[in-house]
Order: sequence, then structure tokens, then C-alpha cells
Amino acid sequence: MRVTIAVLLLLYKCLIFAPNAATELVASELSTKDDNLLENKIKELTSALKIFTDLLQELGATKKKLQATEMRLNALETSQQPLMSRLANSEAQIDKIKMENKDRPKVAFSAALGINGFIGPVNADSTLVYKNVFMNVGNAYQQTTGIFTAPVRGVYYFSFFYHCSTKYETWLYLYRNGKKEAEAGQHNTQHAMAANGGNGLTLLLEKGDQVYMVLQKDSWIWDGDNVTVFSGFLIDAM
Repeated sequence: MRVTIAVLLLLYKCLIFAPNAATELVASELSTKDDNLLENKIKELTSALKIFTDLLQELGATKKKLQATEMRLNALETSQQPLMSRLANSEAQIDKIKMENKDRPKVAFSAALGINGFIGPVNADSTLVYKNVFMNVGNAYQQTTGIFTAPVRGVYYFSFFYHCSTKYETWLYLYRNGKKEAEAGQHNTQHAMAANGGNGLTLLLEKGDQVYMVLQKDSWIWDGDNVTVFSGFLIDAM
């Protein structure tokens, strides 16, 4: 009887205290889980904070680099301003020269007698007509008369060359408006030898001035393969 009562009392205590123990066990387990979750959250936040801090540092370094680069660019721009100014002035001068050259007349000619043999000896001073025209920019040279007429006032250069035999004299004159300006030639000899000569000069011509070649009386001249030529061109209009 006493044993039975003791067993019943023991069972009663177990029924009373068993729920409390279970509750404490569950609470303990929940507390442990909460601590683990909290620890994981703290680790995640700490890692994110570190990444954010590193990113801020990188951004700060980048900003400093950008500021330094901007300062160097500003300094470079300031140092290049005189050069850019000179370059702009040079471009303006080039454009001005181009416009001046565009408006400046183009004058140049070159021609040969255009025969295959002798002219002369002539009975009087004769203006030579160079019929084989290689070029005539500006059409200032007249192919039918052999006369060059200056289209504008300016500095011109002229040259002339000849080929001939020494059996007779050869005297070739460059005239401007009826006045002899230059000559080239040779005396006759006892031997019929080939000879060459020429001359060139620069003249300041007024608009309408005429320049041409004259073969002196009793002279002769020869052309073949364009060896006797007359040329001229405008150096600068004034």
C-alpha cells in the first residue's frame, strides 16, 4: 500500500514538472537559434559595411585622381593658350594668303618658233612670232603677232634662247614698248658651226606694256625640236 502511494506521488510529480522541462528545453533551443540568426545577421551587416567602406575609400581616391587630372588639364589648357592663339593667327594668315592668291591674276606663257629650219638672214629688224605655244595661262601672249601684253601692273620674268649656225650673225633682242631691254647673239665666223645662246631678265611692267623678240637685220636663226623659245610669267602683281 505504501509503495503504491509512493509510485503515484512520483507519477504526479513527473506530470507536473515534465511540461515545465519541455518548455524550458524548447525555449533554450529557440534562444540558441535566435543567437545564431543574430550572429549571422551581424556577420552579414559587418561584411556589407566593410564593402561599403572600401567602396567609399575607392570613390574618394578616384575623386582625388579626377581632381588632380582636372587640375593638370586646366594647367595644360592655360599653357597651350598662347600656342592656340598663334595657330589661330597662322590659320587666319593662311586664309588671307589663299584669298589673295585666288584673286591674283595667273599669267605665264612659253612658246617656240615652231619651224624646222632657218629664218633669215632678214632684210630688216623683224619681230619673231613664236607659233608653237606650250602654255599661255591668262592669254597674255598673242600667237599671231608674237607680242606679250601685260594684263596687270607687276613684276615679270622673261627668258629667250636660240640655236643657229655661225655662217651668218645672230642677234636677238628683247623689246619693251619699242625699247631694247636685253640681247643675246654671236658674230659670224669662217666655219659653219652650230651655236646656242640666251638671256633672261626681270621687268616691272605697267598694264598694257608690250614685250616681244626682234631678230636684227642681216641675222638668221634656226629652230627644230623647240630649241628656240620665248617664255615669261608674272612674279607678283603690284
